[in-house]
Parts: sequence; C-alpha cells; structure tokens
Amino acid sequence: MSDIRTFGREPSRRNVLLGGLGVGAFALLSAAGCSNEGRGGVGAVSAAQNSSVLPKYIPYTGVPMDIKGTDGVPDTMLKYPASPKKATSGQPGDGEDVGVFVMTNTPAPPALEKNAYWQEMNERLGFGLSVALTPSGDYSDRFQTTVAGDRLPDIFAMFSGDIPGLPSLLEERAVDLTEHLSGDAVAKYPFLANIPTESWQSCVFNGKVFAVPVPRGPAQSGVMYARQDFFESQGIDPQVKSFEEFYDLCKELSGGNTWALGRVPLGFIRQMYEIPNGWSEDGGTLTSANLHERQEDALEAARRLVADGFVHPDGVTAAQPQRKTWLVNGTIRFLDDTFSAWPDFSNYPLGEGFRLAVVPPPRAEGGGTAGIHLGPAVQNITSISAKSADRVEALLDVINYLAAPFGTEEHLFKTYGIEGVHYELDGTDPVPTEKGRTEVQLGLKYVVEGPWVNFQAGDPSVAQAEHDAQTAVVPTAVKNPTSGLFSETASRKGGQIGGTLAAVETDILAGRKKVAAWRPAAEAWARSGGDKIRDEYQVALADRKKSQG
Repeated sequence: MSDIRTFGREPSRRNVLLGGLGVGAFALLSAAGCSNEGRGGVGAVSAAQNSSVLPKYIPYTGVPMDIKGTDGVPDTMLKYPASPKKATSGQPGDGEDVGVFVMTNTPAPPALEKNAYWQEMNERLGFGLSVALTPSGDYSDRFQTTVAGDRLPDIFAMFSGDIPGLPSLLEERAVDLTEHLSGDAVAKYPFLANIPTESWQSCVFNGKVFAVPVPRGPAQSGVMYARQDFFESQGIDPQVKSFEEFYDLCKELSGGNTWALGRVPLGFIRQMYEIPNGWSEDGGTLTSANLHERQEDALEAARRLVADGFVHPDGVTAAQPQRKTWLVNGTIRFLDDTFSAWPDFSNYPLGEGFRLAVVPPPRAEGGGTAGIHLGPAVQNITSISAKSADRVEALLDVINYLAAPFGTEEHLFKTYGIEGVHYELDGTDPVPTEKGRTEVQLGLKYVVEGPWVNFQAGDPSVAQAEHDAQTAVVPTAVKNPTSGLFSETASRKGGQIGGTLAAVETDILAGRKKVAAWRPAAEAWARSGGDKIRDEYQVALADRKKSQG
C-alpha cells in the first residue's frame, strides 16, 4: 500500500433509511454533509424491472477523450477541447416558455434581470426558462408541498429515494416516456442516448420509463482524502495497513488546535471491516448490512476515535464546506468525501503546493486492502409533468439539449457561461470568474447531464490523479445489489425506522450507550420493517434477473 493515489464532490446525506445502514449525527456511510451528490441512488427506482423498455445506449463520439475509462472508471480530459463545436442545430423546444423545479447546493444566483448567464441562456434556447430553486436539504419537503398544491411545473427533478410511494406518484403526475425513449426511440435524443443503460434502470417504474437520470456512477463513491503535501513534508505515509495503524496515525496527528479527522469516518471504517454496501446477496437472498457480524467491531473502532479526541469537536454539527475549510487550512488532516468532491476545493484559498491523496481502506486486521463502497449510478432523476403531456416531445428536446456531452459548445456554455464574463481561458481551459461562480448556479446540472468526466480546469494533474485513484479502487469496489431497485416499504417507512437506528448509532459513538446496544436495535429495525424491505427488494431483484435473461 505504498502507492498514494491523488485526486477528488461530496458524499451525500445517505438515507439509511431506505434499508441500508444507519447514519447518525457523528457518522457517514459514504455520504455527507450539504451536497446533493448520491442521494438519488439510495432505494431509488424500479418497481418492476423490464430491460426491454430501457433506452438503447448509443455513445456520443463527437469529442475524443484524453483517457478512455475502463472497468467502470469514467473518462478523463486533461484539457478542455479548443474551440468546442456545436452539437445541435437550431433552438430546442417549441418556442414556448418552460418551467423547471430543481434542487441546488449553492447560494441562490442573481435574479434574471441581473443575471447575464440566465439572459444568454434564454436567448440561446429561444424561450424563457423559469427556474424554481430549492436548497437540497429542504427539497424533499418542498417537493411534497408542491405536489400537494398541484404546482409542479413542466420539468421537475426528484431525489427518488426520498419520496414515499414514488411509482404511484409518477403514474399520476408524470408523463410516461416509454414510447419516446425506449429502445431505438431514444436515438431521436442523441445526448440522452449517450447516458449508460445502468443509469436508466433508476427511471423505470411499473415497466415504464417515467424519468431521465442524472448519471454519476463511481464519482459518487466515498473515499478518504489525506493532505498529501503535509504528509510528504513530514515524511509520513498515510497509507496505513490496518485499523490500529490508522488509530495510531490519528493519535500522532491530533493535539493542540489540530485534529486528524473532520468527523467520524464510519463509512471508511465499515469498509475496513468489510461490511457490505447496504445489502449483501447470496443466491438471490439479501441480508442487510445492519445485521452484519462486524458492525459492533466497526462501531467500537469509531467510538474510540471520538473518545480519544481525534475528531474535531465541532465536526458533528459543521457543514461539509466548513470541514473542507479545515482541511485546506490544516486544522484537520483527513476528510471523507466522494470522488466528485475535488472541483469544490478549487473554490477555496489553496496554499501553494496543496495536494490531496486518496487512502484506500485497509482490512481492519491487516492483510491487504478492502473494497470501497461503489456509489449509486444516479444522482437524481427528472420527469415531465402530466399537465405538460401535449408538449412532451418539445420538452424532451429541451432536456436533450441540456444533456450535451462534455467538450461540446453547448456543454461549455451550460457549465461555464460566457467567456470574459463568467470564465477566462487558461490555455483552452475555462476557469470560472467570481461572477461565473454565482450567476451560473441555476441548478441545471440536476435537471440532466451527460456521463461524468474527470476534469479540472487549469490543472490537468488533478484530473490525471483522479483517474489514477479511480483506476486503483473502482474495479474492485463493492456494489449495492439493491441499487436501481424500489421498495414500497422503504419509501414509506425507511426514514422512520432508519432514523431510530441512526439515533442508537449516534449514542454509541458519543459514548452514551454501549456498543452492545447496536444488535438489538438492528434486530428491532428488521422487525419494524427491515425484513419487509428485504422481501420487496428480493422480488424486484428476481424480476430484474429474469428480465435480463
């Protein structure tokens, strides 16, 4: 484990809640703080799998990648293509205004009359784009209120794992897109056809395509970051070979106004103890990771880190941007996040030589490296309102336009805005200006996007390092076998029973309860609905296998 993998968005608030592991205030499975990333994949999707309705995958080849990803690793671009070419002709839609309801994890941008990016977007689209933005932490509640008030606009995004009875809701409130997107039909919308099949599984309910996905894949996998530049300056190797080595290193790094950890990295520790990614499968039979025999070992290990003062005392209540600030200014030395986190660090005041490394989880007792938990394929999903059914093809045309692949002129504008206003060129790379960091934040990346591409404007070494790190850990990452499946009980009761279990987890980590409290709490979780969630997932899993032949 001598090879340090350098690279980097943020693990999301992962909903145990839907039949996975409990997440208390101290802990994080592979999910975190204030970001949207990852939420759509937890318990989100198909009530009845039918591979025959999935859109055909037709990769876009108009922009050659610098490094083509293999074995699940995303493509990588070291430099943005020079003079990107338009990939569309004319304006999308039918010329009529379009309303969008979507989440955001950044401060609200300036209003249309003060926003040059928004004005230019409307000019390019040929109609007025009305965007209703809601902070991600409030989005699910606001979504339910909007549905209850029958105020869903033309296009609306969802964290599908957060919505009770989602298939029924979509049957009533969303357009069935099957005839427009299933199989070869998707070729009419080439940028949607460019989205891999795996992500579309999260959009099929009751045998129908009801949404388009925002794909993320391995970029949402949780990893442990270390301040590579600090460790090198101190002659320390952060690539530990067991939990005890990790504990000893955290002890060495903690003292005074410095702590090893920004919060309890419980997901990282559970990976060390080879606890499954939400569920494990054996011959079609599922077992919840909540009931895994090594849960108590992982909780005891995590509890020790808290009790012995290696975790920042404000780490429980701090938002992830604050923890990132601590990592940047040297207050902490490790922080768990996702592969997609790196671009966020470019918005911080990085000192000269700032570099991150990824520390793969060692097996707890030594003897090699454990697998990381593979992130969900989908960030969130987006549907078209049933009230707008008469415009479905025009609205799909708009969604297709917004899904323009990396390296196209459309993608450059959507992501970075107007040259000289929202970004400046560093060679061929678009580097955001202060105006760009505010005006461009319309939440459009949560409406739809093409496949994730590793890229860091102005610093190809970051994209290369991210590729290298993913190449080291993604091919052996542990999948969640329920990813892309739907459980009605999970959607309706998962939050309640998961929250009860999460409270026990928090009490254990804080020292208010003994580790022995976990097992009876996990068994109570199973009796209260976890077993029913398992049964529903098993039926959906069998249906998926049958449809795939």
